[in-house]
Amino acid sequence: MIYKFRMISSDERAFMRDYEIDSEALFIDLHRLIQRDLQFDETQLASFFVTDDHWNKGLELTLFDMGATHAKPMETVKLSDLLKCRTDRLLYVYDIFADQYLFIELIDLHEPQPGVDYPRIAASVGEAPEQNGIDVDDYNNDDDDMQYFDDEEFDGDDEFGEFGIDDDYL
Repeated sequence: MIYKFRMISSDERAFMRDYEIDSEALFIDLHRLIQRDLQFDETQLASFFVTDDHWNKGLELTLFDMGATHAKPMETVKLSDLLKCRTDRLLYVYDIFADQYLFIELIDLHEPQPGVDYPRIAASVGEAPEQNGIDVDDYNNDDDDMQYFDDEEFDGDDEFGEFGIDDDYL
């Protein structure tokens, strides 16, 4: 069975994508399709959330095993394990630190078409929203930024002595 998803953004009104992918594909496969299509930085964290009809978050599907009961790794869950019918919904959080996400809805289920390679982009409208992320190279350690952490000014007894923390601990 082929799942057809429609993805929209609350930030970019003129943005829409339709993706078609095999229902037996893993969530990581859908993630990679989205990342490649939208040219997002693949080093950034991302998650899917299964949602209800009002977009309230439920089960989280993460890039890595977090060991949490409310989350599963994307690479271990098939789309068909969690999505069964039209109107099933997902939030795709593509920039966790800036809380940026896309709305995804399962809009159709159909048999594979002969001669069509899946997964595929079935429709594309507009430019993808910008992925901000946090680039650690943007932060430098010059003297002005580190003035509050100068070893000569920082003394564990002065700052933390009242809490019973001694120099050996720091």
